[in-house]
Amino acid sequence: MKLFFYRNKLSSWIHAQDETQRLALIPTMGALHEGHLSLVAAAKHMNCTTLTSIFVNPRQFNNPDDLLRYPRTLDLDIRLLEQAGCDAVFIPESDQVYLPDAAIPHIPLGNLADRLEGSFRPGHFQGVIDVLWSLFQAIKPSNVFFGEKDFQQCMVVKKLLDAQFPEINMHIIPTKREADGLAMSSRNRRLSAEGRLKAPTIFQALQQICAQKQQGVVPQLLAEARAFLERHNISTEYLELAVPETLEPLNHWTSDPAVLLFAGHLEEVRLIDNMRC
Repeated sequence: MKLFFYRNKLSSWIHAQDETQRLALIPTMGALHEGHLSLVAAAKHMNCTTLTSIFVNPRQFNNPDDLLRYPRTLDLDIRLLEQAGCDAVFIPESDQVYLPDAAIPHIPLGNLADRLEGSFRPGHFQGVIDVLWSLFQAIKPSNVFFGEKDFQQCMVVKKLLDAQFPEINMHIIPTKREADGLAMSSRNRRLSAEGRLKAPTIFQALQQICAQKQQGVVPQLLAEARAFLERHNISTEYLELAVPETLEPLNHWTSDPAVLLFAGHLEEVRLIDNMRC
């Protein structure tokens, strides 16, 4: 497995590959877990050359404390990627991602920018666009892989690709979960043992709502789920049923696909999850 810290060295390696059209990029911020490794596995299953980036992007954090607390486990990440059969890892500093003369475009996001995550994390999705546009420009992958746990982010990435990189194929891989249903996340390691036992309540609440599809009134089901979570010391920032592509809120069930989206706090740790219904 190759390690690259400078974009010129990475570019030389990319150009030396026999089939650059099969290059797959898995963008991450490190602190890797089985969810990230499932993206590598999905890319390898497609016979792609796999490149994982590890870069804690400061532009995605509207809370400086959250940036400082973000776990950094680079040595372990490298070992996990090597064991997973990843071909190369790009570990840049900011000056290798954000070039001084780069003109990052404005991508109209509509409701995706202002609702749910966008409402609670102002500027977050512009930070996502900034880093991905910069990485896509530098690497020019033919395929990119993202986890569905960050559902709203996936919809933002689709907007970016449609507007700027239509030649890149996007693959959204289902959320990887622990045996008790908790969505795998780098933030889970910040929970206490007691908090870790309570965290799967989020998955249970989403399951309960989806199980009552077509049978219950959506606002009532959401209110009951918020109360259920509160009893387990999980506060809710948002819990909504929405149209998948646009995240327009739904107040009643339809025959069309829908997605439940959650964000909240347990022990001051912010957790997100979603479920298609």
